[in-house]
Amino acid sequence: MLRQRFPTIVEIGGVLADVPHDGYLDAVTNAFADPAMMTTLGGVRSEEAAAAFIARARGHWRDEGFGLWFLRDMRDGAFAGWAGIRMCEAAGEHVVELAYALTPRMRCKGHATRIGAAALQLGFDNLGLDEIVAFTTLTNTHSLAVMERLDFRFDREFEHAGLPHVLYRRSAALHRAA
Repeated sequence: MLRQRFPTIVEIGGVLADVPHDGYLDAVTNAFADPAMMTTLGGVRSEEAAAAFIARARGHWRDEGFGLWFLRDMRDGAFAGWAGIRMCEAAGEHVVELAYALTPRMRCKGHATRIGAAALQLGFDNLGLDEIVAFTTLTNTHSLAVMERLDFRFDREFEHAGLPHVLYRRSAALHRAA
């Protein structure tokens, strides 16, 4: 059941963020087929994988009342990626993760930081979460920079999907103090 404490549609710095639905299938399929988009996300994937991703993301919203938003550039309506917070497993823990994956044309413009900050605020202030984590590969310098700008703190290295990753944490106490 959706809770209104985490909005299903929001505009953040020229990006429209809304809940996943099947209308995104072509856009997500194209993103999954783009090596530049998927370089840090495990490589290109099939249309079936795109449909399954949409179904999982939609199910997460239904079950948890929050999740990943799918993103559109408000200048031209082009698909811009996905971002938000979601339940997942990282380093053997069940956690709430801040996740973001932007299309190449949307990267390095501050969008991940702005959308991440909005998701963190909603997670801590509206949902009352105690902690949100973020993780990435050791070589994903763009994502590492976003995590640092959002004041996440390094926790440890771990293996995820067969690759070395780093886990960062942001606590509600740190959020309230900022």
